[in-house]
Amino acid sequence: MEGTSATTVLADVAVVLLAGVALTPLRTRLRQPVVIGEIAVGVILGHGVLGLLPGDPTERLFPPAARAHLAVVAQLGIVLFMFAAGWELDLRRLAGRARTVLAVTTASVALPFAFAAVLAAVLLTRRPGLAGPAATPALFTVFLGIALSAGALSVLARIVEENHLQADGTGVLATACGALTEIVLWCAVAGVSAAAHGPAHGGLLPALARIAGYAAVLALVVRPLLRRLLLGPALRAVTGHPLLILLAVAGGALLSAWTASRLGLHAVIGAFAFGLAMPRDAGEELRQAVQLPLRNAGALLVPVFFALTGLSVDLHGIGTGGLLAAGVLLAVAWGGKFAGAVLAARLTGVPRREAATLGVLLNTKGLGEVLILTLGRDLGIIGERLFTVLLLTALAATLPVNPLVHHLAGRAARPAPRPLLEAPVRAPGAPGG
Repeated sequence: MEGTSATTVLADVAVVLLAGVALTPLRTRLRQPVVIGEIAVGVILGHGVLGLLPGDPTERLFPPAARAHLAVVAQLGIVLFMFAAGWELDLRRLAGRARTVLAVTTASVALPFAFAAVLAAVLLTRRPGLAGPAATPALFTVFLGIALSAGALSVLARIVEENHLQADGTGVLATACGALTEIVLWCAVAGVSAAAHGPAHGGLLPALARIAGYAAVLALVVRPLLRRLLLGPALRAVTGHPLLILLAVAGGALLSAWTASRLGLHAVIGAFAFGLAMPRDAGEELRQAVQLPLRNAGALLVPVFFALTGLSVDLHGIGTGGLLAAGVLLAVAWGGKFAGAVLAARLTGVPRREAATLGVLLNTKGLGEVLILTLGRDLGIIGERLFTVLLLTALAATLPVNPLVHHLAGRAARPAPRPLLEAPVRAPGAPGG
C-alpha cells in the first residue's frame, strides 16, 4: 500500500466511524438498529447524496485505490464479527420448545421462499437483465428465495433486549427461531456458493464433498481440540497470558475463513463455522478475555463494510420501475415471513398478540442479509441493479420492526442508550447471543 493510499484509508475509516456517531441520535430517536445507520452513512457519503455536490466529494474522499484497501479492512472486520456471532450462537436454546421453534422457522422460511420462486420465474421471463452473468434459472431462483427469507439474529437479539423481552417467552422463541433460520440459510448459501463455483472447482459434487469434509474436520477434530485447549490448561492461564489465547483463537478463525474461500465458499462462512465449533461452556474469564475483544474488533471495522455497500448503491439508476420492484419484493418478503410465522405460531398454541410480535421480529434484516446480497453480486448471480433493489428491500423491511415490536409489547419506557462497543446479547440461561 502506497503512503498516500495508506493515509487516505485511515482518513476514510475515520470519516465512516464519525459519520456513524453523528447519525446515532437520529437513529435512536427513530428506534432503528445500528445496521440502518451504518448503511445510511454509506448512502449519504456516496454518489446519491454527497456526490451530487460540486467537485464530486465522494470520489475525492473514496478514490478507487483507497476503496480496494478499504475492502480488505472490511473483510477483516466481517470475518471477526461473524466468528464471534457463530460463537455466541447457542443451539441449546432450541430445547424445550422444539416443536414450536421448528414449525415457526419452517413456515417463516418456506412461505417467502415459495413466493420468491414464483417471482423469480416472472423476473427471468420479463426482466432477464436483473440476473447476473453467471446465473442459471435454478441458481437465481434459490438465491432470491434465500435473500427474501433471510433474517438477522444479531439485530433481532438487540431489538429483543431494547424492548425488555429477554425473559419473555416471545423474545426467547423469536431468538431461537432466528438462530435456526440463520443456520439453515447459511447452509443454503454455502450450497449456492459451491454450485456457482462448481465448474472452477471440478464440478458441484466434488465441491460439496470437500465442504462436507471440511465440516466434518471442524466437528470431529477442531472442536475437540478447542475444548481441550480452552477448557483445560488455557482456562487457568487466562489471567496470566490472555493475549496468547486471543491470538491463537483469532488465527484459527482467520485460517478457517481462508480455508472456506479456497473451497469456493465466502470467507465469512468459514469464520462463522469456526465460531460454531467453539465450546459453549467456557468460563466468563475466557469470554471476557477472548470473545468480547474479537467481537468488538469486528464491530469496530464492520461499519467500513456497510459504508462500502452504501457507496455502491446507485439510487438514481433504479428509476420508478426499481422502486416498484422493491415494493413487490418487500411485500413478498415481509408478508410471507409474517404470515408464515403467525400461522405456525397460532397452530402451535401461541396467543394472537405474541404470534404477531414473533412475526414482526423475524422480519429483521441486518449484516447477514447484506453479506448474502454482496455474495450473490460477487458470484454473478444477481446484477447491480437488482442488488440495489434488494438492499433497499432489506432496509425497508427492518425500518418498521422496532417501532411495531415496541407497540405490540406495550412498552412505554424509552430504551436506554447503548455503548458503541457492547458485550454480546445473551438469551436467558444461554452463554451465547
